[in-house]
Parts: sequence; C-alpha cells; structure tokens
Amino acid sequence: MRIAIEQGLPGAEAAAAHGDAVVVIDVIRASTTYATALAGGAARIVPCASRAHLEEVRHRYPDALRSGERECRRIDGYDLGSSPTEMAAADLHGRTLLSSTTNGSRMVVAAASAPVVLMSGFCNARAVARFLRGRGGDVALVCSGRLGEPVIEDWLGASWLAHLLDSGDSDFELTQDEIRERCRASPSHDALVAVGLERDFECCLAFDAFDVVPLLDGDGFVAAD
Repeated sequence: MRIAIEQGLPGAEAAAAHGDAVVVIDVIRASTTYATALAGGAARIVPCASRAHLEEVRHRYPDALRSGERECRRIDGYDLGSSPTEMAAADLHGRTLLSSTTNGSRMVVAAASAPVVLMSGFCNARAVARFLRGRGGDVALVCSGRLGEPVIEDWLGASWLAHLLDSGDSDFELTQDEIRERCRASPSHDALVAVGLERDFECCLAFDAFDVVPLLDGDGFVAAD
C-alpha cells in the first residue's frame, strides 16, 4: 500500500485523477461532524461546494436538513451548523443532510471522481484504517486546510492515520495528549473559542469515539458496512 499525503484542492484533484482511494481530512470540523451525524443515525450527508450548489441539490432532496457554516457559525436560515456537539444533540435518525462548509465539503466535491472517497478525523481514524487495510490499494490522505492554508490538525490527522495504516510501525512518535496540545495552537482552535465552541474542539480531539466510516456513495456519504 502506497500512502501519500496531499494538501488542499489541488491535492484532492490530483489524487482523484491518479485513481487512489482518497481520504478527506478536515479534523476541525467537517470530518468530525460527518462521523458524529452518521453515528447518530443520519442516512446520508451530501457535501456541496457552495451555498448555491446546495440549493441546486436541494431540489433532489426536498426533505433534507441544511447544514453549514461560515467562519464557524451556522449559516443563517439553515437547520444546523457544522458542529459535532450540535449533531450529537439532534434527532438525525433516517435524515439526509445537505452540507456546505468552508473547507471539507469542497474537498470532497473535488475528489468525488476517485474510486473510493472517505472522511477521517481523530474520532474515527482507527475504523477508517481498518476499512482501508481490508480494501487494499494505494491511498491519498488529503488535508483540507483552512481558508486555503495548511493547518497543523489536518497534517497530524493524516500522519496519525498513516501511522495506523502502517500497523504502528511508522516513526510517528507523538502521543494523543501531545497531539491535542499541538492542535490547541491552531488558528482553527482559536476560531472556535472566539465563538464559544470550545466543546467542538474537544469532540474533534476525541480519539476513536466512533466506529463509523463515512463512505461516498453517489453524491453523499453513508456509513460503510
């Protein structure tokens, strides 16, 4: 298994063109939010590249909930933000969500032509690693970044997943507590704190909270069998 770590939209597009399995990593917060929603019973999460794209998709899913954020805040008029704590508190059983986020949903749309597209954060990395080892083949781990710039939490999320895929034999040496402390230095953490969403950060750094693998099936993520 060849494991490559890519960055941003160019990395997502290149990985899809290469034919790799693509794992989109947006630790704070889309990866964690999607995993939380699917673990809570959501049937499908449809990532959208923009608010306009979401409104186009809405015609196919008139009963879907709209979920989205800009600058960490819920988009006005939407049913939900992109908050794992909000997803955990909502009744999502059997529901479809249409999702527009600043970073992660755009990466998924860019990578959608890949043979397999997954989402991973610290909360479900072990489950994703198990799925990928069972499938075999080459893997591209795409760090979403924030506002077009790399962020430490996505690089660490990719490195942690690569470590798990290597059965712990890689030279990755950080402990989970050390990872948490490094992620606290991220501008993504500061942005959450600024709008009172510190609890979301704790959810995003909850290792192995879920045994769920978000798998892109057509236009939306479902929980892989």
